[in-house]
Amino acid sequence: MPLYNSKQKIKSGVPLGGIGTGKLEITPYGTIDYITYQNNWTRPIENKDNKEKGKTQGVTGFHFGLYVNTQPAVICKLLQTEKVEGYNTVKQINYRGFFPLAQLAFDAGNLPVEVLLTAYSIFIPGDLKHSSLPAAVFEFELKNKVHKEIEAGIICMGRNLISNNSVGRYNMVRREKGIAGINFLHKKPLAHDTRAGDVFIGVGCGSGEISYLGQWNMQTENFYFEPKVKLAALEYFEKDATLPNLNQKSPSMSQSVELGGAVAVKFKLKPSQRKKASFIHSWYFPKNYPGHFYEKNFRNSVDVAVYVNKHRDYLKEESLKLPNILDEMGLEDWLKDALMNNLYPLISSSWFTKGGDFTMYEAPLICPLMGTLDVYFYASVAIGLLFPSLDKKALLLFKKNIRKDGYVPHDIGYERMDLPSNGTTMPLWKDLNSKFILLSYRAYVDSGDSAFLKEMYPALKKALEWNLSLDKDGDGLPENEGFDTTFDTWDFKGASSYNSSIFLASLLALKKIAELLKDKKTAKKCIRHFVKGRESFDEKLWNGKYYITARSKNEAYESCMVAQLAGQWYAYLVGLGRIFSPDNIQSSIKWIFKLNGKDSPFGATNSVFENRKRDERTYHSKNIWPGVCYSFAALAIYEGFVKEGLKLTKKVWDTIAVKNKNPWNQPDVIISKDGSFGFGDYYMRNSVIWAVLLALAAKEKRVEYGIRKIRAWARAAKP
Repeated sequence: MPLYNSKQKIKSGVPLGGIGTGKLEITPYGTIDYITYQNNWTRPIENKDNKEKGKTQGVTGFHFGLYVNTQPAVICKLLQTEKVEGYNTVKQINYRGFFPLAQLAFDAGNLPVEVLLTAYSIFIPGDLKHSSLPAAVFEFELKNKVHKEIEAGIICMGRNLISNNSVGRYNMVRREKGIAGINFLHKKPLAHDTRAGDVFIGVGCGSGEISYLGQWNMQTENFYFEPKVKLAALEYFEKDATLPNLNQKSPSMSQSVELGGAVAVKFKLKPSQRKKASFIHSWYFPKNYPGHFYEKNFRNSVDVAVYVNKHRDYLKEESLKLPNILDEMGLEDWLKDALMNNLYPLISSSWFTKGGDFTMYEAPLICPLMGTLDVYFYASVAIGLLFPSLDKKALLLFKKNIRKDGYVPHDIGYERMDLPSNGTTMPLWKDLNSKFILLSYRAYVDSGDSAFLKEMYPALKKALEWNLSLDKDGDGLPENEGFDTTFDTWDFKGASSYNSSIFLASLLALKKIAELLKDKKTAKKCIRHFVKGRESFDEKLWNGKYYITARSKNEAYESCMVAQLAGQWYAYLVGLGRIFSPDNIQSSIKWIFKLNGKDSPFGATNSVFENRKRDERTYHSKNIWPGVCYSFAALAIYEGFVKEGLKLTKKVWDTIAVKNKNPWNQPDVIISKDGSFGFGDYYMRNSVIWAVLLALAAKEKRVEYGIRKIRAWARAAKP
């Protein structure tokens, strides 16, 4: 697990929530930050000083606290390191992040109890109902360290942020079916208010003596909420670990009111005894225009909390199965960390609608395009393995939106799912149709669903015809026109190794599909174009050492590109085998390690010349893409460069998790010069690191067995 402590400047925390539900992040400072569950993926609720201090600090109003009475000593502290007004806090927190779980060990000096928080959400491969629960669980475990019985308590405080305005907000105490807590509500939200809904914080009734404070005004000054905040519940709690059980339920009538609510649990601990108390934070915000999948099973946030509390042990056990399978594979700890923690975009960046559609943001803050196909080409490797039904849903949206001429759009909309765009640049993109074909075949390989393949087939044939129309000079390869691939600030013209290798792999994939569907004519056409195109690929792009970036009539772009054999990587991924000369593949891999891999200590630079000069032509050519590095590492492993592939994978992961200390909000670009983060936020491409595991499965029996186990589990799960 990435191991951090609260004295470091950590810029993100493990996201907690469900697929398509929005999330909150539990930070290494014991705080809650970057809340997006109110249909505000692109406008997170965050601490306003985050950017100034360069670390997460937490949204004021969401706090946990501890009470301990050893008689005569009484201790009460907020279980966080960030100061709030004059309230006591702990000295340090040691933080272990292992998506979808975080563990926080609190250091409060001579505290008479050990305090461990395990915060987690439900993430079960293949299980759509439970993996889309809009909830987070905060499981506190206390152990008595002294030689006599003591009293202890935990408090959970929350702030009512329902709707766009504080007027009309109110809190209600709820006790239902084994759980008690505070429901945050709004009396009269506008019909179009996407932040209208409700939130619940509660604790299981078997945890101990439960008490509550329904609501109070946290704001102490007109017009200013921070920094002077009143935590009235904590002031009650510090007396004897209980709250006064007041339930006012009166809506706020002033702009200068920020309502808080709190629930607490109190219990006794004998010497060395351990006890747990699990708080559940759940939400329900149905006013996103396509709705949420969770609405099919629940009516409000209290329903969600009751369900999670009732099935908590089972849900936690199932959520731990995936990391347990990784343990059985005998993987190194850093690789297990990297695999699990690169799944976070499934929570941070996903939509899963009431109608069952699924998509993901490319980058919710800086580039909120939905489903971006050229990026999903990479991200889908993990999604297809773990949630094959979601993967198919994502691809069906592109089938639905394919243009009349057969062009597959770049995305399905800007913060929406019904207005696709052709791309971020003017020319039509040349990699999308090939990727669409390969993605569809991979989805079939992952799911075994021949009906899906049959449904997609007419669109795949249209995509092929559009691709073939790009061959302007009759060499069997599509022509690039400039800024027209996933590398959208990097232009190449003519035949490019990146685009052409993917195109050739797509021909073989469509041939396989045509054969499965008994379409001999299309299968023959694919083979005919493949043979011609592969010959031209070698003639135009092979320089005796590696495949150059591109060649047009007027220019040869001689650089060595990390992604020059992206099509070969994908061919291995979907079981198509080698599509180029073994000698050429091996030589290209060696030169990529020699040139691109040695250019920067932070990863493999996208483009480097044979004289070892970095390609400074564009922003993308001169920098590092973690997702491209991982896919190349997977190719290298397939070709027998196992140590080298893993070394590159670790180098990139260390840049993200060790140098930048930001594994749960990753970019698409790492600056090769200094290893800092470049373009992108919560970027989905980097989850392609699971391709490294799939490549290892081709080399190691234990890994292969584990992958088969995951596939069977994900396919068999009840959707």
